[in-house]
Amino acid sequence: MERSFFMAARQIGKYISILNRQAQRYLHDVVSKYGIGYSSYFFVMYIGANPKCSQREMCESIVMDEAMATREMRKLLKSGYIVRQRRAGDAKTYEISLSESGKELYEKLKEKLLEWWGTLSAESGVDPELLTEQLGAMARVAHEKLIEHKMEGNG
Repeated sequence: MERSFFMAARQIGKYISILNRQAQRYLHDVVSKYGIGYSSYFFVMYIGANPKCSQREMCESIVMDEAMATREMRKLLKSGYIVRQRRAGDAKTYEISLSESGKELYEKLKEKLLEWWGTLSAESGVDPELLTEQLGAMARVAHEKLIEHKMEGNG
């Protein structure tokens, strides 16, 4: 039993990694048409779904490094895809939202993303809602365990 569980665990990691790399290649091709890189994609999608978010809120939610987020926010701001304004009652925090061109980009990326995952789930026979629920549960537990690991002084 232990050996089969170990093999299954390795396969899960392998398949998640393969899916991630393939999606990354596809999305890189899509986003490059709009003058942004793959890393910016995550931020555009998060901001589109969560307008007026702060950079810290966004980074915590998508588990992204704040330094990387700062670089990407500068690029998106320069490209005209986002707008920033100080949060009312908190002079230190900026609210980040998509500009009109950012909203158009968000809709195009959302369409391409749905097309990609829709094709994969339809052709593989996988229920995307069930898979999302299961992988989401695993990701939450992994995040909690990593925090516990770090709190124990292991990282």
